[in-house]
Amino acid sequence: MSGRHPDATRRTLLQASAALAGGVVSLPRRALSANADRVASGRRFAFALIGDVPYSALEAQWLGRLYADFDRDIAFAIHVGDIKAGWERCDDALLAARHALLDACPVPLVYVPGDNEWTDCSRSRAGGFDPLERLGWLRRHFFAQPRPLGAGARRAAGALAGFERQADHTPGGPPENLRWRHGGIGFVTLNLPGSNNGLAAEGMGASELRVRERFNAEWLREACAIAAGDAQAALVVVAHANPRFDRDRAGQPEPGARRDGYAAFRRLLRESSDAFAGPTLLLHGDTHWHTVQEISPKLTRVEAYGSPFVDQWVRIDVDADAREPFSIVSRRIAAAQPTPP
Repeated sequence: MSGRHPDATRRTLLQASAALAGGVVSLPRRALSANADRVASGRRFAFALIGDVPYSALEAQWLGRLYADFDRDIAFAIHVGDIKAGWERCDDALLAARHALLDACPVPLVYVPGDNEWTDCSRSRAGGFDPLERLGWLRRHFFAQPRPLGAGARRAAGALAGFERQADHTPGGPPENLRWRHGGIGFVTLNLPGSNNGLAAEGMGASELRVRERFNAEWLREACAIAAGDAQAALVVVAHANPRFDRDRAGQPEPGARRDGYAAFRRLLRESSDAFAGPTLLLHGDTHWHTVQEISPKLTRVEAYGSPFVDQWVRIDVDADAREPFSIVSRRIAAAQPTPP
């Protein structure tokens, strides 16, 4: 995300957010249940959605509070990227510390890279790193093995069935592109960062984007084919960036005639959703405003909360046997803040 709140403003907004009531959006329009019998059949489960956090040492303390607030029936968590602020240095020590925070999650945690930890690292305030070198670091440390992060993943090997990386199937494929299935639902992640899909970042260009778009398209189409072949009830697509579906409605080019870095992805996602028999859910972060939006009758996007709203997370209940399988609940933890370091 390009625009950021200074620390003081962020803390003020955090305090204000505690006064907001958690909203509930039920795509199936049916009552929610937090009972343990939701997971008894294996086709009813719940997972947590977080992202764009932490943006400071203070916010890093909130991750533990978020984890503690997860309900006991949460099967896994998804972090949609940006594990640091744009003004924090992209050095090894900071990234390693944030890796440790994600790996402390008590349930399996799947992470997708955000722009703040690779495409935008060439900015002087972020340390002036080579973005592709930083992506290589993330790949070696976050995606070295075909398994999710989190202490829960180590205690329950195989908790996410069929968990695999694109690198294990396609020569030169990115290891950060992942897929798995759970309870009759297919999940697939794509490397789609902010900063106009990398085009607005210093040191990045169209050639890198073309390669990444090709891999993303192949991976998503494969996931759709697998979901259809296995008669999966729905498909969940996970990426970092807000792909800006509003640009399709506006029918206008990017301001300043800059190329729209997400146009190809929007077309691909619409085509995939139309071709797949069940509903498709897009999960993302980037613009830090929790939103549930119906893009088409078969495609819904859900944006996670992000800094400074680190006291909130999104619970998604799934019933693979329901006509509308997803229910989205906005959750807020206790208002008390941790003591600044």
